[in-house]
Amino acid sequence: MNRVTCLLLVLVSMVHWTARVAQAQFGLEGPPEGSRLVRIEASFATNAIVPGKTALLGVHFRIAPKWHIYWSNPGYSGSETRIDLELPDGFKAGPMVWARPVVHATEWETTFGYDQETMLFIPVTAPAIIKEAEIRIGVKAEWLACDQICLMGSGSTSIELPVAKAGEPVVSLKDDPKSAFAKGLACVPVPFQKTTGTIARLEMADGGMALEVTGPTGGAEKIVFVPDFTPGVTSLGGVMTPATIDGDRYRILVPLGIKPDNALGRPLEVAGVVLFGNNRQDPAVSIRMPIRP
Repeated sequence: MNRVTCLLLVLVSMVHWTARVAQAQFGLEGPPEGSRLVRIEASFATNAIVPGKTALLGVHFRIAPKWHIYWSNPGYSGSETRIDLELPDGFKAGPMVWARPVVHATEWETTFGYDQETMLFIPVTAPAIIKEAEIRIGVKAEWLACDQICLMGSGSTSIELPVAKAGEPVVSLKDDPKSAFAKGLACVPVPFQKTTGTIARLEMADGGMALEVTGPTGGAEKIVFVPDFTPGVTSLGGVMTPATIDGDRYRILVPLGIKPDNALGRPLEVAGVVLFGNNRQDPAVSIRMPIRP
């Protein structure tokens, strides 16, 4: 039996194995399909649209067991998850708000993403005047689902919300800690400026610029920095940088490569997340700082 035949047999076996897992644990029949391995559902931060206000729309991803999708920086391989909104005239969508990723490491590669479930958010700003009594927001998402093999998938859903009248009380899902919305929001990294004792600064190290982050460990035994994509600025420390821990404090030093010509016309900045543990509910701190060349 030659090597090509062996490889084909291995690939066929992998497809059959993943099909059995998906069918038994996620209610799928036949070979797995990327669009059927992930289910999405939309929810809104409030029970009504408030004219002139900005609120978060959450997209809840439920992912078939054994499979995962990707963060904004997938790592060594993968493709970031994308969400597009279909909004009424006058409404505006802001940039994606990502939940903290989970590190998926094998002997071949390290990637960053989500398994089991996650919720990603998009700020939605309503116009000051809304004539309609009810608003519909359409949601379309695209993802790459992987488990030994990778499959592109997409899905769509929508949400309909009444428009709040002037002076009408509005209920916030963020205030209900048992809601899926609040649980999802709790997985969003906290900006380092809003944390106690965390310091992020730029310094010169070994003849180049570096990002230094220090702070309390919070009892975490493994802390890493994962860079996000920032045109013109790259992390020279690899796909992620581990922290050195001394007592109840940690320190991360990330050497940076800075090439203003690659910034795509955007301001230079460094960004990423500090992960305290590798569970989706574990704390995380976000870093985003401008760089002046």
